[in-house]
Amino acid sequence: MNDKLLVTVAPCIPPYLAAGIPGLDLSPQGIANEVVDAYNSGANVVHLHVWDAYGKPTMETHVFEQTIALIRAQCDIIIEGSTGGISELSPAERSVSLGTDIELASLNAGSVNYDQGVYINSPQDIEYWAKEMHRRKIKPDISIFEAGMIFNSLELIEQGWIDPPFIYGFVLGQHGALPATAKNVLFLQELVPPHSVWSVVGHGGNDLTMSVLSMNMGGHVRAGFEDNPYYRPGEFAKSNAQLIERLVRIARELGREVASPAEVRQMLRMPARAKPA
Repeated sequence: MNDKLLVTVAPCIPPYLAAGIPGLDLSPQGIANEVVDAYNSGANVVHLHVWDAYGKPTMETHVFEQTIALIRAQCDIIIEGSTGGISELSPAERSVSLGTDIELASLNAGSVNYDQGVYINSPQDIEYWAKEMHRRKIKPDISIFEAGMIFNSLELIEQGWIDPPFIYGFVLGQHGALPATAKNVLFLQELVPPHSVWSVVGHGGNDLTMSVLSMNMGGHVRAGFEDNPYYRPGEFAKSNAQLIERLVRIARELGREVASPAEVRQMLRMPARAKPA
Protein backbone atom coordinates (compact mmCIF):
# COMPACT_ATOMS: atom_id res chain seq x y z
CA MET A 1 0.00 0.00 0.00
CA ASN A 2 2.86 2.40 0.72
CA ASP A 3 3.52 2.72 -3.03
CA LYS A 4 0.00 4.00 -3.68
CA LEU A 5 -0.25 7.61 -4.76
CA LEU A 6 -1.52 10.61 -2.80
CA VAL A 7 -3.16 13.10 -5.16
CA THR A 8 -3.93 16.49 -3.63
CA VAL A 9 -6.17 19.08 -5.27
CA ALA A 10 -5.55 22.74 -4.37
CA PRO A 11 -8.56 24.66 -5.75
CA CYS A 12 -8.19 28.01 -3.95
CA ILE A 13 -6.85 30.25 -6.69
CA PRO A 14 -5.04 33.39 -5.43
CA PRO A 15 -7.25 36.49 -5.78
CA TYR A 16 -4.81 38.24 -8.15
CA LEU A 17 -5.08 35.28 -10.55
CA ALA A 18 -8.83 34.85 -10.11
CA ALA A 19 -9.38 38.39 -11.35
CA GLY A 20 -8.16 37.37 -14.80
CA ILE A 21 -10.41 34.31 -15.18
CA PRO A 22 -14.07 35.10 -15.89
CA GLY A 23 -16.87 32.90 -14.59
CA LEU A 24 -15.13 31.41 -11.55
CA ASP A 25 -17.54 30.44 -8.78
CA LEU A 26 -15.61 30.98 -5.56
CA SER A 27 -18.58 30.61 -3.25
CA PRO A 28 -18.70 27.71 -0.76
CA GLN A 29 -20.90 25.76 -3.18
CA GLY A 30 -18.60 26.55 -6.10
CA ILE A 31 -15.47 25.43 -4.26
CA ALA A 32 -17.23 22.33 -2.94
CA ASN A 33 -18.35 21.40 -6.46
CA GLU A 34 -14.76 21.72 -7.71
CA VAL A 35 -13.51 19.53 -4.87
CA VAL A 36 -16.13 16.83 -5.38
CA ASP A 37 -15.44 16.77 -9.14
CA ALA A 38 -11.71 16.46 -8.41
CA TYR A 39 -12.43 13.65 -5.94
CA ASN A 40 -14.41 11.82 -8.60
CA SER A 41 -11.41 12.24 -10.91
CA GLY A 42 -9.04 10.65 -8.39
CA ALA A 43 -8.04 13.26 -5.78
CA ASN A 44 -7.82 11.86 -2.25
CA VAL A 45 -6.74 15.05 -0.40
CA VAL A 46 -7.85 18.67 -0.73
CA HIS A 47 -5.83 21.69 0.42
CA LEU A 48 -8.16 24.55 1.41
CA HIS A 49 -7.68 28.15 2.48
CA VAL A 50 -10.03 30.03 4.80
CA TRP A 51 -11.99 32.25 2.41
CA ASP A 52 -15.12 34.35 2.53
CA ALA A 53 -18.05 33.84 0.16
CA TYR A 54 -16.22 35.78 -2.58
CA GLY A 55 -12.91 33.92 -2.56
CA LYS A 56 -11.01 36.43 -0.42
CA PRO A 57 -8.88 35.53 2.63
CA THR A 58 -10.59 35.97 5.98
CA MET A 59 -10.17 35.04 9.64
CA GLU A 60 -13.87 34.22 9.98
CA THR A 61 -14.45 30.49 9.69
CA HIS A 62 -18.22 30.21 9.17
CA VAL A 63 -17.96 30.22 5.36
CA PHE A 64 -15.00 27.82 5.50
CA GLU A 65 -17.04 25.50 7.73
CA GLN A 66 -19.91 25.69 5.25
CA THR A 67 -17.56 24.69 2.43
CA ILE A 68 -16.27 21.74 4.49
CA ALA A 69 -19.82 20.60 5.30
CA LEU A 70 -20.78 20.67 1.61
CA ILE A 71 -17.73 18.59 0.76
CA ARG A 72 -18.22 16.12 3.61
CA ALA A 73 -21.84 15.53 2.58
CA GLN A 74 -20.74 14.26 -0.85
CA CYS A 75 -17.39 12.51 -0.45
CA ASP A 76 -14.79 11.32 2.07
CA ILE A 77 -11.81 13.22 0.65
CA ILE A 78 -9.22 14.16 3.31
CA ILE A 79 -9.40 17.87 4.11
CA GLU A 80 -6.24 19.85 4.80
CA GLY A 81 -6.49 23.41 6.10
CA SER A 82 -3.93 26.09 5.36
CA THR A 83 -2.03 28.03 8.02
CA GLY A 84 -0.40 30.17 5.36
CA GLY A 85 -1.30 33.81 4.96
CA ILE A 86 -0.12 37.37 5.31
CA SER A 87 2.99 37.65 7.45
CA GLU A 88 1.52 40.57 9.41
CA LEU A 89 -1.14 38.33 10.94
CA SER A 90 -0.56 36.69 14.31
CA PRO A 91 0.08 32.93 14.42
CA ALA A 92 -3.38 32.43 15.93
CA GLU A 93 -5.01 34.48 13.15
CA ARG A 94 -3.20 32.47 10.51
CA SER A 95 -4.31 29.16 11.98
CA VAL A 96 -8.06 29.61 12.44
CA SER A 97 -8.57 26.55 10.22
CA LEU A 98 -7.27 24.39 13.08
CA GLY A 99 -10.54 25.00 14.93
CA THR A 100 -12.60 23.37 12.17
CA ASP A 101 -13.27 19.83 10.96
CA ILE A 102 -9.97 19.21 9.17
CA GLU A 103 -7.58 16.25 9.35
CA LEU A 104 -4.36 17.73 7.97
CA ALA A 105 -2.87 21.23 8.11
CA SER A 106 -0.02 22.89 6.28
CA LEU A 107 2.96 23.78 8.46
CA ASN A 108 5.38 26.29 6.96
CA ALA A 109 8.75 25.40 8.44
CA GLY A 110 10.64 28.64 7.88
CA SER A 111 10.80 32.05 6.24
CA VAL A 112 11.59 32.56 2.57
CA ASN A 113 11.89 35.23 -0.09
CA TYR A 114 8.59 35.18 -1.99
CA ASP A 115 8.66 37.07 -5.27
CA GLN A 116 9.36 40.67 -4.23
CA GLY A 117 8.54 40.14 -0.58
CA VAL A 118 9.44 37.95 2.38
CA TYR A 119 7.16 35.21 3.66
CA ILE A 120 7.82 35.30 7.40
CA ASN A 121 7.39 32.22 9.57
CA SER A 122 9.36 32.82 12.75
CA PRO A 123 10.65 29.98 14.95
CA GLN A 124 8.18 31.01 17.64
CA ASP A 125 5.25 30.93 15.19
CA ILE A 126 6.28 27.55 13.78
CA GLU A 127 6.47 26.14 17.29
CA TYR A 128 3.02 27.56 18.07
CA TRP A 129 1.46 25.92 14.99
CA ALA A 130 3.15 22.56 15.63
CA LYS A 131 1.96 22.51 19.25
CA GLU A 132 -1.59 23.48 18.26
CA MET A 133 -1.75 20.75 15.62
CA HIS A 134 -0.42 18.20 18.08
CA ARG A 135 -2.92 19.29 20.74
CA ARG A 136 -5.83 19.08 18.29
CA LYS A 137 -4.61 15.78 16.75
CA ILE A 138 -4.29 17.36 13.30
CA LYS A 139 -1.43 15.95 11.24
CA PRO A 140 1.05 18.52 9.86
CA ASP A 141 1.90 18.62 6.17
CA ILE A 142 5.30 20.31 6.38
CA SER A 143 5.89 22.80 3.56
CA ILE A 144 9.52 23.09 2.47
CA PHE A 145 10.64 26.05 0.35
CA GLU A 146 14.33 25.84 1.30
CA ALA A 147 16.52 23.00 2.57
CA GLY A 148 17.07 24.55 5.99
CA MET A 149 13.37 24.19 6.72
CA ILE A 150 13.79 20.41 6.88
CA PHE A 151 16.24 20.84 9.74
CA ASN A 152 13.75 23.15 11.46
CA SER A 153 11.18 20.36 11.24
CA LEU A 154 13.61 17.84 12.75
CA GLU A 155 13.75 19.93 15.92
CA LEU A 156 9.96 19.80 16.18
CA ILE A 157 10.07 16.04 15.67
CA GLU A 158 12.74 15.63 18.36
CA GLN A 159 10.55 17.56 20.82
CA GLY A 160 7.64 15.21 20.16
CA TRP A 161 5.28 17.70 18.48
CA ILE A 162 5.09 15.82 15.18
CA ASP A 163 4.34 12.10 15.05
CA PRO A 164 5.43 9.67 12.32
CA PRO A 165 4.96 9.11 9.50
CA PHE A 166 6.13 12.62 8.61
CA ILE A 167 4.58 14.40 5.63
CA TYR A 168 6.60 16.85 3.55
CA GLY A 169 5.67 19.02 0.59
CA PHE A 170 8.60 20.38 -1.43
CA VAL A 171 7.39 23.70 -2.85
CA LEU A 172 9.68 24.43 -5.80
CA GLY A 173 9.74 27.06 -8.51
CA GLN A 174 8.56 29.99 -6.41
CA HIS A 175 10.45 33.12 -7.50
CA GLY A 176 13.03 33.82 -4.80
CA ALA A 177 13.20 30.24 -3.46
CA LEU A 178 14.52 26.88 -4.65
CA PRO A 179 14.09 26.31 -8.41
CA ALA A 180 12.00 23.41 -9.66
CA THR A 181 14.73 20.99 -10.78
CA ALA A 182 15.29 17.25 -10.51
CA LYS A 183 18.53 17.89 -8.63
CA ASN A 184 16.70 19.86 -5.94
CA VAL A 185 14.01 17.18 -5.55
CA LEU A 186 16.68 14.52 -5.06
CA PHE A 187 18.57 16.77 -2.62
CA LEU A 188 15.49 17.41 -0.45
CA GLN A 189 14.27 13.81 -0.60
CA GLU A 190 17.59 12.63 0.80
CA LEU A 191 17.32 15.05 3.76
CA VAL A 192 13.92 14.05 5.15
CA PRO A 193 13.67 11.26 7.77
CA PRO A 194 13.45 7.69 6.47
CA HIS A 195 9.96 6.49 5.51
CA SER A 196 8.63 10.05 5.25
CA VAL A 197 5.76 10.69 2.84
CA TRP A 198 6.74 13.49 0.47
CA SER A 199 5.28 15.29 -2.51
CA VAL A 200 6.41 18.03 -4.87
CA VAL A 201 4.39 21.20 -5.44
CA GLY A 202 5.54 22.91 -8.63
CA HIS A 203 5.06 26.67 -8.90
CA GLY A 204 5.84 28.96 -11.79
CA GLY A 205 4.30 26.63 -14.37
CA ASN A 206 6.35 23.65 -13.16
CA ASP A 207 3.47 21.65 -11.65
CA LEU A 208 3.19 18.95 -14.32
CA THR A 209 6.94 18.43 -14.74
CA MET A 210 7.50 18.16 -11.00
CA SER A 211 4.51 15.85 -10.51
CA VAL A 212 5.71 13.38 -13.14
CA LEU A 213 9.20 13.47 -11.64
CA SER A 214 7.79 12.90 -8.15
CA MET A 215 5.74 9.91 -9.30
CA ASN A 216 8.83 8.31 -10.82
CA MET A 217 10.84 8.86 -7.62
CA GLY A 218 8.23 7.39 -5.28
CA GLY A 219 6.79 10.72 -4.19
CA HIS A 220 3.30 12.14 -4.39
CA VAL A 221 1.57 14.93 -6.32
CA ARG A 222 -0.58 18.04 -6.16
CA ALA A 223 -2.41 20.12 -8.75
CA GLY A 224 -5.08 22.80 -8.84
CA PHE A 225 -5.82 26.42 -9.56
CA GLU A 226 -3.82 27.55 -6.51
CA ASP A 227 -0.60 26.27 -8.07
CA ASN A 228 -1.31 26.78 -11.77
CA PRO A 229 -4.70 27.46 -13.41
CA TYR A 230 -3.30 26.68 -16.89
CA TYR A 231 -3.66 23.27 -18.53
CA ARG A 232 -0.92 24.24 -20.95
CA PRO A 233 0.75 27.61 -21.68
CA GLY A 234 -1.90 30.09 -22.75
CA GLU A 235 -4.85 27.75 -22.09
CA PHE A 236 -6.76 27.88 -18.83
CA ALA A 237 -7.81 24.52 -17.40
CA LYS A 238 -11.55 23.91 -17.61
CA SER A 239 -11.60 22.82 -13.97
CA ASN A 240 -9.45 21.53 -11.14
CA ALA A 241 -10.75 18.08 -12.04
CA GLN A 242 -9.17 18.33 -15.49
CA LEU A 243 -5.76 18.85 -13.87
CA ILE A 244 -6.32 15.91 -11.53
CA GLU A 245 -7.52 13.66 -14.35
CA ARG A 246 -4.24 14.23 -16.19
CA LEU A 247 -2.14 13.27 -13.18
CA VAL A 248 -4.19 10.14 -12.52
CA ARG A 249 -3.91 9.10 -16.16
CA ILE A 250 -0.13 9.53 -16.11
CA ALA A 251 0.14 7.70 -12.78
CA ARG A 252 -1.66 4.70 -14.20
CA GLU A 253 0.60 4.69 -17.24
CA LEU A 254 3.57 4.66 -14.86
CA GLY A 255 2.11 1.85 -12.76
CA ARG A 256 1.31 3.99 -9.69
CA GLU A 257 -2.08 3.09 -8.28
CA VAL A 258 -3.98 5.98 -6.71
CA ALA A 259 -4.92 5.43 -3.06
CA SER A 260 -8.46 5.83 -1.80
CA PRO A 261 -8.96 8.35 1.03
CA ALA A 262 -9.38 5.41 3.45
CA GLU A 263 -6.05 3.97 2.30
CA VAL A 264 -4.36 7.36 2.70
CA ARG A 265 -5.62 7.59 6.28
CA GLN A 266 -4.19 4.14 6.91
CA MET A 267 -0.84 5.07 5.30
CA LEU A 268 -0.60 8.23 7.43
CA ARG A 269 -1.88 6.53 10.62
CA MET A 270 -4.90 8.80 10.82
CA PRO A 271 -8.29 7.88 12.31
CA ALA A 272 -10.79 6.34 9.92
CA ARG A 273 -13.91 8.30 8.98
CA ALA A 274 -17.32 7.05 7.96
CA LYS A 275 -18.20 7.61 4.31
CA PRO A 276 -21.13 9.94 3.58
CA ALA A 277 -24.46 8.15 3.25
